[in-house]
Amino acid sequence: MKNLYLRSMLAAACAVTLAACGGSGGNLYLQVNVGGLAKDGLILLNDGERLPVPLGQGTVVFTKLVKTDDRYDITIAQQPNGAVCSITNGSGKASSYSVTTAVVNCKTNTYALRGTITGLTAGGLRLVMGPTGTSPRAGTTAYEFKDVDDGAKYGITVLTQPTGLTCRFQGSINGSDTAGKMGSADTTAATLDCTPQ
Repeated sequence: MKNLYLRSMLAAACAVTLAACGGSGGNLYLQVNVGGLAKDGLILLNDGERLPVPLGQGTVVFTKLVKTDDRYDITIAQQPNGAVCSITNGSGKASSYSVTTAVVNCKTNTYALRGTITGLTAGGLRLVMGPTGTSPRAGTTAYEFKDVDDGAKYGITVLTQPTGLTCRFQGSINGSDTAGKMGSADTTAATLDCTPQ
């Protein structure tokens, strides 16, 4: 009699727990692995449930439980700001204790960062931005850094001055550095003016 009572209480507790989790007879969690998400705004959708994905989150779980043999179809209801995400194995049939085959991979949009150069009549100029560098030749009137992430903070430094010239960024306090924030399109950085020493 005691065992029957305990089993009844356990069954009731399980039913309450499933109901609280959004389950309607289902017992499987629909889980999605997320990679490369560095921007806000991603929302996933399955069976009418919209699931916002927090910035940097590696794994998310839909609150609606699914039953074995139920079909699911995870789609992207909203792309993150300044990035594009794609889904692999987003559709299928639930057939395990935890459905974890869906994977979302995100890539932040990138753009070119460009600036104007004046007076560059000699070689030897070297500009760096983090691990990336560029060496504009004599007579060049522009510099460019490709594939800069949307919204990223940047800092450009004159690593090496050209022969017989001093190059300074307009608006810079020390002249040899300039900083800013990348836009959501090709962006213009400070002009670099070169004058004889």
